[in-house]
Amino acid sequence: MLTGEQAHELAEHWVQAWNSHDLDEIMSHYEEDVVLVSPVAAKILNDPSGTVKGKEALRNYFKRGLKFILTSSLSLSM
Repeated sequence: MLTGEQAHELAEHWVQAWNSHDLDEIMSHYEEDVVLVSPVAAKILNDPSGTVKGKEALRNYFKRGLKFILTSSLSLSM
């Protein structure tokens, strides 16, 4: 189990990876058998289930998504 400090560091790294649009760093947070379900994925992938299965599929989904958030940035508040 992660400590609070470890969880904060993980979240900071995740936010930094997204803000730098570093797909390899983003993907470093996910296992090969990841499953993501999202209403946004349903729209982008034209799949009503909104399900993305597997690391390679998630990478392709995030790659597409990064094109839409070029001017946005994430922040972490506690």
